Amino acid sequence: MTRSLHHRLLLIQQRDTLHRQLLSALEALGVDVLCTDDKVRALNCFREDDIDIVMIDIDLPGGWGIDLLDEMAADPRELPLIGVSRRESLADVLSAVRHGATDYLMLPPDSSDVIRHAIDRAVERCELKRENLAYRHKLEAANRDLLESLTHLQQDQQAGKHVQQLLLPDTPKEVEGYRFCHFILPSLYLSGDFVDYFLVGEDHAVFFVADVSGHGASSAFVTVFLKNLFARKRSDFLHRGSTAILSPAKMLAIANRELLEMGIGKHVTMCVGVFDLKYEQLCYAVAGHLPAPVLACHGRAEFLSEHDMPVGLFADAAYTDHMISFPPGAVLTLFSDGILEVLEQDSLQQKEQALLDLLSAGQCSSSELVEAFGLNEIDEAPDDIAILVACRL
Repeated sequence: MTRSLHHRLLLIQQRDTLHRQLLSALEALGVDVLCTDDKVRALNCFREDDIDIVMIDIDLPGGWGIDLLDEMAADPRELPLIGVSRRESLADVLSAVRHGATDYLMLPPDSSDVIRHAIDRAVERCELKRENLAYRHKLEAANRDLLESLTHLQQDQQAGKHVQQLLLPDTPKEVEGYRFCHFILPSLYLSGDFVDYFLVGEDHAVFFVADVSGHGASSAFVTVFLKNLFARKRSDFLHRGSTAILSPAKMLAIANRELLEMGIGKHVTMCVGVFDLKYEQLCYAVAGHLPAPVLACHGRAEFLSEHDMPVGLFADAAYTDHMISFPPGAVLTLFSDGILEVLEQDSLQQKEQALLDLLSAGQCSSSELVEAFGLNEIDEAPDDIAILVACRL
């Protein structure tokens, strides 16, 4: 049994014996055929009638079949267009395809199967073309939405970067015979590295450097949390008599507890220090920070020892205060681990020795270190880089 095609087809062809044969074959296939050999009527039917496939005789008198093919191929509906010809000519086939024909049919056809195959193939190609066009439109719309989202994200990141920079202390800054200075180079708009230093009462100066795991906005939010934490504890010292801000170990323990309670899956390596301005001493605690802080004095540089666990990983982490003297001329330099990414040496031991050699030579400001490492010439840092230098004048 012959399967019905159930198409409504516009047949544009001069009325003769071949036309009647083709029409009969189409109707036998169950195709609803609308016939015309007039150009104006053909265009009106194409534009106004509910048709889903067109057959055009490219041998119409005056050659207007090809012109009509051009006009119909430009229609946004992308209807299947089958060119038909009475001549077995490759040039006719190429001409029809160049002018928009979906398929091509020689007259008279050998059988109804040939016509069925031509119609099925033309319909399939046009459906695929329409699907591709729809997919392209969706892709273009998605790209526009993505570009808009990226633009908003960049604006948010730039605003966040501006706010984060406003949270950083002045550099350089002198506090009662001590000078602090810093430098931060983010790998993205926002940085997971942060530094701060400030006077507490009349006899103490507190500082810290923090390196939050990861990059971007979530890591930057943790730096805001740390800034707020130290500001709260400084206020507690001034207004409530709390001395937690004067103990690096206590501050690390508080930060560890509060960060775990936040449950955001972030941890921080930190070094916190408190200068006793009256007794010329430094109390410090290191929470898994690498490289370790470097103390340079009288042409000799060494890493401060005694490290504890990072902040935000373990609820039972313990932190210990360490006390050393800090004589005139002493320089304490702290880096985030991003500095190790820009050193040319191969092993960690070689990189750490390079830092000691450089700091033994008397580098006592962040700007000197930036120049020594060529940080201003780096277009894209492999990791956030932070430098904090504290020296006694």
